[in-house]
Amino acid sequence: MKRRGMVLMMTLVLITMLMGIVALVLTQSERLSRVGNNAFYQSSSFGIVNDLEKQLPALLSVISGAEQLDLAIRLPLQLESKKRDFSLKARLSSPYGRLNINRLMSPEGQVNDMNVALLMRIFAVYPIADADIFIKLLFDTIDTDTVERGTDTEIAWTSTDFKNGVIADARAFNRILERYIELTRDTTILSIPWDRYIGYDGEKMDFNALNPETLSLVLPKISAEKIRSLTLFRTKAYASKEEAILAEPALGPVFDNYFFIYKPGVSYNLVYDVRVSENGHEEHVRFQYNLLDKKVQRVEFL
Repeated sequence: MKRRGMVLMMTLVLITMLMGIVALVLTQSERLSRVGNNAFYQSSSFGIVNDLEKQLPALLSVISGAEQLDLAIRLPLQLESKKRDFSLKARLSSPYGRLNINRLMSPEGQVNDMNVALLMRIFAVYPIADADIFIKLLFDTIDTDTVERGTDTEIAWTSTDFKNGVIADARAFNRILERYIELTRDTTILSIPWDRYIGYDGEKMDFNALNPETLSLVLPKISAEKIRSLTLFRTKAYASKEEAILAEPALGPVFDNYFFIYKPGVSYNLVYDVRVSENGHEEHVRFQYNLLDKKVQRVEFL
């Protein structure tokens, strides 16, 4: 089949799938409207999350592989009641599209040199005054002991509410940035777009969730144009490791070290950013939903 024919066929398949998802969403709209109504007037924000948790298995039942997952992430969920007095807007994202900063080393102190090399490539683009101090701060946070690698690099010594063993989220990471600035007086570290490079979840990165900045750390010798074609400008999700490597052979030696392709039957969290409006009242909620065990976790009310 010619390339144009293949592209047309894939496009028709994707449109069909999208229509199926939309149809399924519409069947749930009135139910979700009632859910929102009850939750607001009971002053129970958790009611929205709990009822969404019941509905999500049906809404996401079409996800049977990487391509369907990619479509679900790309397609925003928007619902509105017939009277237009209730609306729900939700966006999905993957937490596995960036380097998990916790994978620089194990909690027992074993350094992952390949991941540290990616961090050092960030500093090659955005130089800071003392990368050694910053890495010691990261290591002293990730490991579970309280032995300092440098002067005042063990934040838990002076901040009793600071926990070792994991950098849980951006708030914890910002505490490390603050300590680095206290020690070095170097504020250039704040110019680094950290949210484009690092995350806090997963052993490896989902290749289909990557942004160009993160992939360029792994493939520094590949042109920016090719990096964008593999990420921002790809027309479909990569269904397998082999398909990704075919698109860029330089991935071959490094793929298993850094990346994975989603397959059904494995644990995978989706991040939901939900905004609900009812008669002028608004709620903004963020949570994670696990596709395997179908459970909501890490609920934040913003």
